[in-house]
Amino acid sequence: MVIATAYPDAPMENTSSSYAATRDQLSEFLIRATLIESYHSFARHDKPYPFATPESLRPGISTAAYEHPFQRSALILVVDGPLPASLRKHIRFRSANEMTVANLSRLAPEIAENLIPPQGLSMNDEGFPALLGRLLDMDYALLMQRPAENTPISLSHVHVKVERLTDNAVRVLARDLGYIRRTLYEKGEVHAEMLERKFYEYFGFAANSSGRKCAAAMAAQLLAAEASRFAVFASCQEDCRLTVIDESEIVTHHLLIRIKAEALKRIGAEQVAHYSINDRMEPGGHTVVCYRARFRRTLAAQPAKSADAVRSDIGLEEPWLELTEAYILPVPGLNVPALPYNWIS
Repeated sequence: MVIATAYPDAPMENTSSSYAATRDQLSEFLIRATLIESYHSFARHDKPYPFATPESLRPGISTAAYEHPFQRSALILVVDGPLPASLRKHIRFRSANEMTVANLSRLAPEIAENLIPPQGLSMNDEGFPALLGRLLDMDYALLMQRPAENTPISLSHVHVKVERLTDNAVRVLARDLGYIRRTLYEKGEVHAEMLERKFYEYFGFAANSSGRKCAAAMAAQLLAAEASRFAVFASCQEDCRLTVIDESEIVTHHLLIRIKAEALKRIGAEQVAHYSINDRMEPGGHTVVCYRARFRRTLAAQPAKSADAVRSDIGLEEPWLELTEAYILPVPGLNVPALPYNWIS
């Protein structure tokens, strides 16, 4: 769809392209803010960085629940359009937490005192990245949306809460996929517990997820039912990764891994510095790079062929996600190619 912008003399804007640009800019910003800056924070405090293992990316596993204090968290909801009013019951965006100078002074006085909000609130506005960097440290979520067709996607609300009973969220997904007919506990408590584990796996999280991961999964489920195009960005202190969920069947993870400089050159790096985010080599001659893994939902995680059928529970024993793409990314801001690298298997 091509529409007019808010400025009468501005060129026509392709909303699909502008949404993709905003998403890409935000991805790069959060890779830097939640992954790279966190790595250097660990280093400044002389603490070892908790690198993930390949096993930790395999769908459906449980992970340690320890929160790493030097890892930066984030939860951002991005909607290409106005957030439907029908979601106000579960995604709490009100006038009281709208992004205004008055509200920011009340909700985060330490930010408002030291940083004057820019006139604009989109990724391309001068001063907005600095403000966004400060707002990430606020409790809970930020909401970015396109309030009208002739406006850019912008930050509209801070301190956004996602409120929904886990049982309701799990029941809706299990019913839509055909694993239950009506109620979550119709096949017993053990079956319901398995459905809850698979609910988190469906959205790319560990089976024992909670906190921001739980909120991100529920937000993605709610947005999928009401918004044509959206993205949920979640970075948590337990797994030290950045997860992106959208309206597609793809879940994307970004995380930091170690690879030997020689191996990086063998897979196509002309300059190690184009990919390395650390100032000096890790022990063993390893360099630290940003890794992107994309997973696609399997047939077991697709709706049943017949809306009236209850499918076999064999699907609960199968993986609901499968690896479809894996790359080492260049340092944010560098225009060099990503390098295919299957680190997981």
